[in-house]
Amino acid sequence: MKKNIKIKKEYSAGGVVYKKTSQGLKFVLGKHSGYHKWVLPKGLIEPGEQPEQTAVRETEEEMGIKTRLVGKRPIHKDTYIYYADLKNQSEQKESTRRVKKYQEQGGGKTKVEKTVTFYLLTHISGEPEKDHGWEMSQAGWFDYHQALEKLAFKGEKTALKKAWQKLQD
Repeated sequence: MKKNIKIKKEYSAGGVVYKKTSQGLKFVLGKHSGYHKWVLPKGLIEPGEQPEQTAVRETEEEMGIKTRLVGKRPIHKDTYIYYADLKNQSEQKESTRRVKKYQEQGGGKTKVEKTVTFYLLTHISGEPEKDHGWEMSQAGWFDYHQALEKLAFKGEKTALKKAWQKLQD
């Protein structure tokens, strides 16, 4: 007998954040507290919010840094599927805690098709090593090759590669 799997769509936005240093370009990454992988900052687009606003807001919430959008156009869009236990969508008020819950419960009955739009952001202020939010157990600046090696997800690696290429032009 087949399980009845529901399909839900989610839309998030995030950023590839860079800063210029005397050692060259550095990119910010965080190690997620829930699933313990190195990631780019990103999160669900809230009602009434534009994706580029989400990218800037989520970067500040997760990494503790202020950023500025570089151009209005996204540098990459990634769509993927994951499974989650969603008992009551109206009870999902704190979206940031869901991911940790999903991972700890090992997936679930709801199939989620998630699209993440990534933007290029430049660092204005803040230190992710000491100012990052609770969603990240660690955060910091890495050169391009370190960041590419650390990133856990293919779509985020692609976003970083596109940002790097854009910054080389």
